[in-house]
Amino acid sequence: MSLDAPDGSVPAKPGVRAQTLDRALDVLEILADGQPRSSQELAVASDLHRSIVYRILRTLEDRDLVWRNAEGRYTLGLGLLVLSRTVLGDAQARMQDVLGELANSVSATAFFSVPQGSEVVALVTVEPSRHRAAIAYRPGARSPLDRGACGLAILASSPARQGERREVGVARRLGFARTVGEVHAGLTEIAAPVRLSHGTAGAVGIVFVAGDVAEDEAAVTVRGTAARLSAPAAEVWEM
Repeated sequence: MSLDAPDGSVPAKPGVRAQTLDRALDVLEILADGQPRSSQELAVASDLHRSIVYRILRTLEDRDLVWRNAEGRYTLGLGLLVLSRTVLGDAQARMQDVLGELANSVSATAFFSVPQGSEVVALVTVEPSRHRAAIAYRPGARSPLDRGACGLAILASSPARQGERREVGVARRLGFARTVGEVHAGLTEIAAPVRLSHGTAGAVGIVFVAGDVAEDEAAVTVRGTAARLSAPAAEVWEM
């Protein structure tokens, strides 16, 4: 006898759960208090065998839903911000206010991005209100982590690595990255790293047509906005 509903769907059975997913959600809920934990600590807290927790963490880490710091301890990852960008509520509104001030100050489109795997994802974008020719840049736009000012700024927030682009070292020294045409042909980007909790980083940036913006002053303003958004003092992240 078929268990399918008339519309072709399979009705849910009371009490039936996806055990692996349920366990992964338990791990995420434990990490939701913001305290970095080792895999052993997570195993104890979740009452699961360490090998099971390790497999869960590897999967979540691959999706950027958890992040492992230099000491091997885990926290929630920036991928959760990507998934939740439409439900950030007051935090998103405050972010738009801050980015709006930046956009209007330099007369260029401003955006906040976070890394997801080998890419950078724009979470919030704001165009200047008094610039008719501002660049349209949509939330959810992706670019390679190793190209474009935002990606380079995020990479520059970490210690130097062998084989990294020379521009990453320059961004690390200056406190901001500048690229031309790497993500969008003919457009210039300036971005600075935003230091979030537990060593993770995003980036705040602007995009514009060369000659439309006083770049030296804009770089200073972008760095100031990045400092304003950086944890733990940033009021924008208070939920």
